Amino acid sequence: MKITLFAKLALAASVLALSGCQHFIQNETPAKIPANASDIYTFSVKVNEAQRKIVPKSLKVQIVINGETIDMKRDEAGKEIWSIDYPVASNVAEAAYYFIVRYATNEDGVIVKHEEYSTDFTGGGAPHKSSIMNRYVIRIASSRAPVGAMIAVVGQGFSENDTIMVGDAEAKTTIVSRSHLNFIVPNLPAGQSYEVKLHTQSGDVPAGRLRIDTSTIGVQPNTISIKAGDSLPLTFFIDTAAPAGGLTIDVSTNIPACIVMPVVTIPEGQRSVSVTVQGSASGNGFLIISAPGYEKARIPVTIE
Repeated sequence: MKITLFAKLALAASVLALSGCQHFIQNETPAKIPANASDIYTFSVKVNEAQRKIVPKSLKVQIVINGETIDMKRDEAGKEIWSIDYPVASNVAEAAYYFIVRYATNEDGVIVKHEEYSTDFTGGGAPHKSSIMNRYVIRIASSRAPVGAMIAVVGQGFSENDTIMVGDAEAKTTIVSRSHLNFIVPNLPAGQSYEVKLHTQSGDVPAGRLRIDTSTIGVQPNTISIKAGDSLPLTFFIDTAAPAGGLTIDVSTNIPACIVMPVVTIPEGQRSVSVTVQGSASGNGFLIISAPGYEKARIPVTIE
C-alpha cells in the first residue's frame, strides 16, 4: 500500500490535533536551553511505541535541523526517548527543527511502511524552536561617555564576528571573551543619545542607549603670535586614544590670507599630534578647532 506525502502529513496533523491523549511523537527538548561553553546541545523526542503495532527493529527516528537529516539514538535513560547531541554555533540564538519517525506495521500479514512527522502543537505544521538562554543578554558598563572612550559590554555567546553599532556608526570592537567585549565610542556629535546594538551574523540585538558627552581638544600653545614668514609648532591633544583611522581635526580661520595651516590628524591609538603653522601676512584673528563629539575651541592669532 502506497502512502502519499500528503497523506503522511495529514495523518501526523490529525494525531497532533487529538486532545486529551498522548501524542505518538512528543518533543522532549526544552523551549529554552541554557547556553554552555561547548556549544553542544541535546535534542530529544519521545516516541510512544505502544500506540502502534510496530514490527520489531523497524523503528528509525531522525531529526532535521540546519538542513541536515541525522539519525537519533535511543536514550539509555528511557526506552521511548531518542536523543542526539548537536552543535549550535555561538552566534545562533534559536534552533528550528522537527523529527521524522519511520516504522513498519504488520497488518494481516502485510508489512506496511509508515513515515510520520512531528510539528509544533499549533496545528500549523511549524517546526519546533528552542532558544539558547542567556545568549546575547548584554549590559553596557556605562550609559554615557565621550568620543574615544572604551566601554565594556558583558553578556554571553559573543563571537569574533560580532561588532557594536552606535547609531549608524560601527564602533571598533574587541572580543575579550565569550562573555566580555570592549568598544570605542565612535566620532559622533556630542550631546545626543544613540541606540547601541550588537551586530551579529544572525541579526542585530538591542543593547541599550549611550549618550555621548562633549570632550575637549587641547592646543599648546593656546595663543599664536608670530611674524610673517615665521613658523610655530602646535600640539593638539585629546584625553582618549584616537579611534580607528585616526581623528581628523577641522581647523579653520577668519584670516586665511595670514596663516598657513596644515591638515591635522591624530593617528589611530595616539592622543596627540604636532604640526607647524606659518605666518604669511600681517593680521589678527583666530583659529576655530572642531571635531565630531568635541567642543569647539578658539585660538587667538596675531601675525605681525
